[in-house]
Amino acid sequence: MKQFLKIIGDSKNYLAIGALFFFQSVLWAQEDKKVDVNLTVGEAGSNWYAEPWMIVVGVAVFIIIIVALVRGKGGK
Repeated sequence: MKQFLKIIGDSKNYLAIGALFFFQSVLWAQEDKKVDVNLTVGEAGSNWYAEPWMIVVGVAVFIIIIVALVRGKGGK
């Protein structure tokens, strides 16, 4: 027991033991949780942004906004 207290009493060993506990806690934190979740909503491949008519509508709205901004500044 006295030898154990002598080893622990050294300040260098405090640092080593502290580092040991720190790395041990980091390793425990990396343990797998074994949770697997799969969500499937709607049809496969039914992305709204993949539809061609949505791209056309988006471009048309963008052009209308640009034209309105340019015409509004020209009148002042």
